[in-house]
Amino acid sequence: PGYETAEIAMDPSGYVVARVGVSPHGQGLRTTLAQIIADGLGVLPERVRIVHGDTDHTPYGWGTFASRSLVISGGACKLAADGLRKRIAAIAGSLLEAAAADIELADGQARVKGTDKAIEIARVARVAYQQSNRIEGAPGLRETATYDPEGTFSNACHAAIVEVDLATGGVMLRRFVVAEDAGILVNPMIVDGQVHGGVVQGIANALYEEIKYDEYGNLLTTSLADYLPPTLAEVPEIEIHHFETLSDATITKSKGVGEGGAIGAPAAVVNAIVDALSPFGIEFYEMPVTPPRIRQKLREANA
Repeated sequence: PGYETAEIAMDPSGYVVARVGVSPHGQGLRTTLAQIIADGLGVLPERVRIVHGDTDHTPYGWGTFASRSLVISGGACKLAADGLRKRIAAIAGSLLEAAAADIELADGQARVKGTDKAIEIARVARVAYQQSNRIEGAPGLRETATYDPEGTFSNACHAAIVEVDLATGGVMLRRFVVAEDAGILVNPMIVDGQVHGGVVQGIANALYEEIKYDEYGNLLTTSLADYLPPTLAEVPEIEIHHFETLSDATITKSKGVGEGGAIGAPAAVVNAIVDALSPFGIEFYEMPVTPPRIRQKLREANA
């Protein structure tokens, strides 16, 4: 939902600053936005700096939620980078005595297609700022774009294999598999990290994490020792498979992936427990499915 705006400027040394309305909170957004911009301008991602979180210096935006940041802000960054790319190509074409349509930007250079004629993009930037009398248009290299796409969503399937100890009610996760379709993956490692983290959150919801109060309303789960987040010992290796069905609704052909892990995992784990206990006709409609609750269900079923 909503729109996002990106303001991109290349300074006289060829470094790029992008100002965006969304803010990262651990999902690797600075890296992925920098990759989109760098790809559009033919420079290294290390030469792109993302500025966020201060409306004195950034455009207003809708915010980071609903798996929208890469899709919508990334789209705005791509549009702005494409516009700036055309401006750079026009200046480079003038300097190389070639048509702008024949200029390609890659590896930090502006090249004439099919020839060895090239110029450093950083030099084009210097000309744009310091020798603007040689070019058409306003001095500098800046572009702003706003993106308001149609809605899109990713798809995923989660499968869990569990063992349930009938004596203790303990649950052991043996295997967890995710098949995820988020369109084009800008950065597969970051996507895997988001899926891994989301699945662990989902496992925590299904088996461990719970806020408890005593009969007087006093909070009992006051620390991580009581609240029981899962550790490495409780989480199996998470197997991830990616499918890339391109989205026609976004210019990056990507779809949001931030929530899929946390949404699919709880149902997969609880359904696996219910399947394991199906001979006793046991079902669960609340989480977490803790050992005491499993033992209680077994007693009620005379198992």
